Amino acid sequence: MKGIEDKLSHQFQARKQAQQKDQYQEGYKQEVLEVMQQPSEETQYKQLFKQSLLAQLGISDEKDSSKEAKKEAEAEKAPVEKQLKQETPQEKEQRLAKMKEFEQKHSFDKVYKLKKEALQELKEINLTDSQREKLTKLEKVLDTEKKDHDKQKKKREIRKWIHKIFCTE
Repeated sequence: MKGIEDKLSHQFQARKQAQQKDQYQEGYKQEVLEVMQQPSEETQYKQLFKQSLLAQLGISDEKDSSKEAKKEAEAEKAPVEKQLKQETPQEKEQRLAKMKEFEQKHSFDKVYKLKKEALQELKEINLTDSQREKLTKLEKVLDTEKKDHDKQKKKREIRKWIHKIFCTE
């Protein structure tokens, strides 16, 4: 009798462990799927920056245009002149705060790369001449910021190098 109880108890424990393992695997799978579906922090920043650029250009967010709409617009060669839905000051403030937070957490080079990618993506949409000109000016400002940053970085490196040479001997 004791042997049968032990055997049943062992089988029960084995099934219980298998169920727990299956539940854990299913939970883990759900977590991974949720994380994969969430846009990365970099993608979110790039979208926020694009939204900012689009607002400066006075056009609506590109999200609503699918690939087919892009093809149609290219075929028609009609300039994009959508009216931007007015962003409330609170929404703008939140967007800018999220961007600033990202910029503080990440290197200038990473932020510059994402901004440059966003600019390139916006260049691919059909813009009016004035919008294209404004985008070009914004890109030049960004490139100037990059050059200034690189100069400052180089100066800091030279100072460190000089300090290392003269202060360690």
